Amino acid sequence: MTQPQVEMFDLYRASLKSAADILKASLESAERLQNQNLVAIRTAIVEQSKSLSELGEAKTLDELMALQARIAGEQFQRTMGYWTNLCQTAGQNQLAVIGQMQAQAANARELLEEAAKSAGALASAVVRQPQAKQDSRKSA
Repeated sequence: MTQPQVEMFDLYRASLKSAADILKASLESAERLQNQNLVAIRTAIVEQSKSLSELGEAKTLDELMALQARIAGEQFQRTMGYWTNLCQTAGQNQLAVIGQMQAQAANARELLEEAAKSAGALASAVVRQPQAKQDSRKSA
């Protein structure tokens, strides 16, 4: 292969590697979100069981109403905490992907600059070669 072909091959390989890295980061992000959802579901199950047992212990309507208000407040706090964590995780995932894309763009730019330099040198050599042949024909 010629030098420009080698450089284009390297650029293609680097692009594929970067795409694989971005896919890996996306899959890891999905895994984190799944784990976060699993923890939230397990917590909700435990809290629901706890609330059910407390409801069974209520003796008066006032106790039942107070318990309902407390349970509703706790559920609201858990829901808001879940969504806060979900948004934070999504933001972190986006930052990771953006960082990888920036690194990929910088790598591609470097490879393209090298390819452009090589192509320029090759073009200069090709232009000089016919001129040298013409000069040697004139002198002969």
